[in-house]
Amino acid sequence: MSRNRSLAGRDEEASARHFEAVLFDLGYTLVYFEPPQEAVVQAALRTIGAERSVDQIQAAVHEVWGRYYHDAETRTFPATEEHDRQTQFQLETAMLAALGLESDRETWRRFSAGVDDGFGQPGAVRPYPETEEVLEDLYQQGYRLGIVSNWSWNLRERVEQAGLNGYFEMVWGSAYAGCNKPHPCIFEQALDQMALPADQAFYVGDSYRHDVLGARAAGIEAALLDREGTATANDCPVIGDLRGLFPLVGKQE
Repeated sequence: MSRNRSLAGRDEEASARHFEAVLFDLGYTLVYFEPPQEAVVQAALRTIGAERSVDQIQAAVHEVWGRYYHDAETRTFPATEEHDRQTQFQLETAMLAALGLESDRETWRRFSAGVDDGFGQPGAVRPYPETEEVLEDLYQQGYRLGIVSNWSWNLRERVEQAGLNGYFEMVWGSAYAGCNKPHPCIFEQALDQMALPADQAFYVGDSYRHDVLGARAAGIEAALLDREGTATANDCPVIGDLRGLFPLVGKQE
């Protein structure tokens, strides 16, 4: 894919833009998983001789991740790979416990390896149909692009796995930041890395709490991505897919 921006008309385009940069969440904003996350977990559970339904897995995810994020607005933690590994251990053993399964070290090791293998398969992390088209258009128009995502230490690997790494000058995850969205610190760190004023960035993600409220706490305007058409937010722009960004950031399709 081309990475050469035409100089013709760039000054005119720049003057028409409302923002210098567009920042994105990753999971369920730019990419989805195939097979779905629940299927990956089911396959990993089979490596330890367990079988659970999609509904049971979804309930366990809701319980475990709900506890983990309950104080995310204010909690910080060491921004190290070692701490990230420990966090993954704690979350995955909590998941097994929530599913009524033993969580000794060997059981966890096999389960965790199954999860990593499932998400690491070629094609497991897939851009949505419009993702590359929208990123290419924004890039060619001169927007600076970045990712700010609640993610483990392998965030940059997953962006590369999805074939999207060439678009972004900055990819910043919570494991690197030492805080999770909606804590403003992860957004503030991303802005610092790009030497970018908050009022020159626009953010989009699929979670009202983590993405919209988090970005706003750092002074960044934001939109909620609602692919299912179920959002109830009425105090922020809501878009059905990434093409809805164009009128919001000052670039018309």
